[in-house]
Amino acid sequence: MIQVEGEITEISTPPNKADQFREVTIWLPESEEHIEMTFPLTEFQSAGFATGDKISIKVEKKFDIDSLTRDLLKM
Repeated sequence: MIQVEGEITEISTPPNKADQFREVTIWLPESEEHIEMTFPLTEFQSAGFATGDKISIKVEKKFDIDSLTRDLLKM
């Protein structure tokens, strides 16, 4: 299991999907990188995300991101 702490730095609306999704940009201090996650609008609203919120992300399954990237680039 991997668990990281982050802070929401930006909330935006993806093009052509304003009525269905929201994009959340999260700053991860451990890696000093931003990640973007897209949520269905109903989940976004029920979670009550706001800029500046501290969040915790837990990943229970491990995967090889390098291998995944190579596989995607082969397509």
